[in-house]
Amino acid sequence: MKFISLLVILFSVSISDLREVYKSQDEDQVLAELKKLESKSDLNEDEQLYKSVFLCMKADYLTWPNEKLSAFKKGYAELNAVIKRNNSNAEYRYHRYMIEKHTPSWLIETNHMDTDRSFVTSNLKSTHPMYDFIIKTIDK
Repeated sequence: MKFISLLVILFSVSISDLREVYKSQDEDQVLAELKKLESKSDLNEDEQLYKSVFLCMKADYLTWPNEKLSAFKKGYAELNAVIKRNNSNAEYRYHRYMIEKHTPSWLIETNHMDTDRSFVTSNLKSTHPMYDFIIKTIDK
């Protein structure tokens, strides 16, 4: 029983930890958290969001073009699926905005940047844990 508890602790992921890793943009931390998320069989919506975001970020770290494209396409498809289920979540739409902003336009079939940016700036509450970070980075 202690072993199972230890495994749960080792592979537990908190949304605040995921947010901090995202804010750090540290490759090693992103890949470590992605590995944890990929090892879980049942992800909540926040975990699914960050798994998809980290997959898109991983594409930037890879060397081979086919690996980059595969990681990005998988992550971006998962991101859009999460947003489709949670269209009114400003944090989720912020992440799509940032990914689209930093991705070559030929990789994005439907550009959501204008609507996502407008939605985020209009609907993000000042009490949101990432409010300051989002407001600071959305126009960079």
